[in-house]
Amino acid sequence: MASGNTQLPQESTESRKPKAESQYKTFWVMAITFAGMGLSLLVRVLLIPKRFGFSDTADALTAALTVVLLVDTIVREGAKFSLVPVFVTREKEMTRTEYQRFTNGLLILLISVGFGLFILIEFFAPWIASGLLWKSSVDVQRATTLLRFCAPLLIFGCGSTVLGAFLNSQQRFKTVALRNALPAGTAAFVFLFLWNTQSLESWVAMAYAAGFVAYFGWLCIGAYRTGHRYEFTGISVDTLRSLKNTVTLPTLGFGIRQIVNRLLVEVYLVSQLGSGAITLYKSAFQICSALQTLIGISIATTGLPDMATHNAANDKMGLGRTLNRNARTAIIIGFPVTMVLLIFHGRISWVLYGRGTIDQASIELIGQLLFWLSTGMIFSCLIPVLNAGLYAQKAYRAIFANMVTMAVLNFLLAYGLIETWWLLSVALSVSITALLAVGNLTYLLRRTRVSWF
Repeated sequence: MASGNTQLPQESTESRKPKAESQYKTFWVMAITFAGMGLSLLVRVLLIPKRFGFSDTADALTAALTVVLLVDTIVREGAKFSLVPVFVTREKEMTRTEYQRFTNGLLILLISVGFGLFILIEFFAPWIASGLLWKSSVDVQRATTLLRFCAPLLIFGCGSTVLGAFLNSQQRFKTVALRNALPAGTAAFVFLFLWNTQSLESWVAMAYAAGFVAYFGWLCIGAYRTGHRYEFTGISVDTLRSLKNTVTLPTLGFGIRQIVNRLLVEVYLVSQLGSGAITLYKSAFQICSALQTLIGISIATTGLPDMATHNAANDKMGLGRTLNRNARTAIIIGFPVTMVLLIFHGRISWVLYGRGTIDQASIELIGQLLFWLSTGMIFSCLIPVLNAGLYAQKAYRAIFANMVTMAVLNFLLAYGLIETWWLLSVALSVSITALLAVGNLTYLLRRTRVSWF
């Protein structure tokens, strides 16, 4: 009896260690992400509207940033969660030299992809700008110039994707979490010192590119500190096969979803609603998007390596427990955030925009957009968490099917409601789609014999 009494507390303490460590990592990632998203919101939600108003200049800058950051996001989000399980598995299967060669091969390949995307954006910028803004009053030539100033960030963004996934697999989450802080912080610095400068929008576009260069350098240092050593190496057939099997479908699905949601809906459809409509909608959407990143993506990022390890050991129960814990954390944090937005949406809008030159009607509309976007906040936070459960199991076909289905539904809802609800239809369609996405992801996870509740 005595030996049994001394054994139980020890086992209980040991069983709580993974949970405590996971919560600690999540806390720090969320704290750093919070600072980064704060800077991002400062630039895209406050400084751009306050300096340029809801004008054609603001729309041109917002559209240019949306296009380039969209391409970066497609590559990053499509590959980041896919590559973490690959790094976890390959590190166990390979020698240290082979693993470093594999990592360097991926890095060189993604930098090459980024350079190719940069060339394409530079060449096709006039057609991209005119295609997206052809029914609006925005100066296409100005949007083209800003698009070209932003484009270099794609080279370093693609390289950062590999290094970020590598560091996440090593559970160096704090290093990777600075992604949002450096580009937005550089742009905020430009706003602070060049506020009254002519062509300020061009300086802001170039500042975002400079911020991505700084972030890439920061990740290079972080990877070096883990013991990784860089060398120029060829891209092996094994590396290409790994990318084909793990990245192709998620990236394609994420690309379709982002192009439909961010370009066809938030730029093409919204630009037809009048001057400044793009910036006006983005002013509300960026707040909710930042909160989703802060809560959902932070939790998914810190939980994915553990779930990938459980999957590699064929431990469905362990994977399900981790997923359940992450989902509950997202709901516990997301619920009060949702309630604050639902109750105080008007006050939040007034605090952000009520002391400037922005008219009262625009302030009230931003508040209404916040309300309808916040109705789906909890579901938006759950989406990346549940997606991580599929990524850990390498269920790429299921991920692709969910992304494409939800993108089509979002577009159809926004297009069908836009005549009646005007700009609010776009916000409402986002919330409805988030609810449907959680239901669909729950079904897809059940098919893999994993439940999150």
